Amino acid sequence: MGKPTDGKLDKNPVTAEGRGQAASSVQKLARWLAVLSPFVRPWRALSLERKFLLTATLAIVLSMVTLGYWVEKRIRVGWIQGMAETGALYLEGFLAHHVQTLENSRILPAASQIEIQNLLSNTRLGNRVAIIKIWGLDGNLIYSTNNSDSHEKLHGGYIDRIKDGQVVVDDDTDDHASELKSINITPRLIEIYAPIYKMNSNNIIAIGEFYEYDKFLISEIKSVKYGTWFLIFNVSIIIIVLLHIIVSKTGKTIGDQQELLEANFARAAELAKRNNALRRAADRARLNATVLNETYLASIGADIHDGPIQVLSLMMLKLPDAKADATQPDDLGMVRKDLEPLIQQTLADLRNLSAGLVLPEVENLSPMETIDLAITRHEHQTGTMVLRNLEDLPERVSRAIRVCAYRVVQEALNNSYKHAGGQGQRVSARRNGKMLEIVVTDIGTAPTLQRHHPARSAKLGLQGMDSRVRALRGSLTIARLVNGGTEVRAILPVRS
Repeated sequence: MGKPTDGKLDKNPVTAEGRGQAASSVQKLARWLAVLSPFVRPWRALSLERKFLLTATLAIVLSMVTLGYWVEKRIRVGWIQGMAETGALYLEGFLAHHVQTLENSRILPAASQIEIQNLLSNTRLGNRVAIIKIWGLDGNLIYSTNNSDSHEKLHGGYIDRIKDGQVVVDDDTDDHASELKSINITPRLIEIYAPIYKMNSNNIIAIGEFYEYDKFLISEIKSVKYGTWFLIFNVSIIIIVLLHIIVSKTGKTIGDQQELLEANFARAAELAKRNNALRRAADRARLNATVLNETYLASIGADIHDGPIQVLSLMMLKLPDAKADATQPDDLGMVRKDLEPLIQQTLADLRNLSAGLVLPEVENLSPMETIDLAITRHEHQTGTMVLRNLEDLPERVSRAIRVCAYRVVQEALNNSYKHAGGQGQRVSARRNGKMLEIVVTDIGTAPTLQRHHPARSAKLGLQGMDSRVRALRGSLTIARLVNGGTEVRAILPVRS
């Protein structure tokens, strides 16, 4: 039959199997987390210093254990190989003259077999060697002191290495356990395969195998192993102690520096808090000073109006009049005629000064209404016309900002009237982000109107405008236009 035509029949089992595997993985992860959770909580409670010490100690211990195991293994292999080569040379000295007949024959004479057997009987060699075997270069067994099966075959890999002059060591005698048990040999033995050379030549005539007791080797290896582990243990302890001292001192230094940083941060935060409070107090004092300044100016204007102006007006009334029918004016009439123009000029100047000092009530006015009021009063006082463009102004700003805007427009229009005859006067104001921008311009084509001390009054007026604006963290720029006019641009913060 063909394969199913419905694709769902193929996909659903795979999907279900995948979901099952995912669920199984999640469950295994949950079990691991549950097992590790009792260890994670205490670990998180430890300080950074203790975490580092524990981690470093564990890493050092694992490293030293690995190093010790590797060194022990290398020492064991080296010792076994070295002793095997020494034993092979030692044994060859005993066997070489007994097996010289194997150069031309594969059978060892009976006399040679007896002599080899006697080598292991009550001799120093017999205390170290349990069994001796003679193999041909083809891998067939020629002779064995324990009468082993003559059908045994030597491993081909061993033969190739031995023909190259190598000594082969095999300390795994499990595959000969039954053979050793049959001759009542229970200790572990080391199998050593070595080439046997023809006398006074480098020609290999046979392969000698002997089983050497490992008790001598084991005692030597144990001595070296214990010495190696003792050295590694002491080095590990020294490293851990030095690391603990360094980490403890470093942790103390870091702790002291952290406490110092925290103290400095606390002091900096306190200073920042005080500076912020002082800045707010300075801002409030600055705004209050601006308002109080206007109050003082209004008070001075009122005092001028109620004091000198009234006294000069009374003087005008008390001056004697010249007689209308007199053909020659008397002395009093001449005095009135001389003093009256001076008194009238003084009254006019004082009235203008008083009117400029007294600020109209702007408490309930919006910024647009405040600026428009300054323009309107200037038009009434000078008889000139001022173009205005007031758009997109904020609904509410602080009283200090409104007072400053009024004074800037007032002073700029007065300067325009004095120096440009009020020609081309224009006031524009708009909101630019968080700033209120006021621009007063003229065309500067009319002749300058003469006033008392014009340069000095203009200089003082510009300085006053700049001081007012800067006191509110604003900026004032005055520029000469291409057409000869002047532009006064004031930028004030909406929130001050």
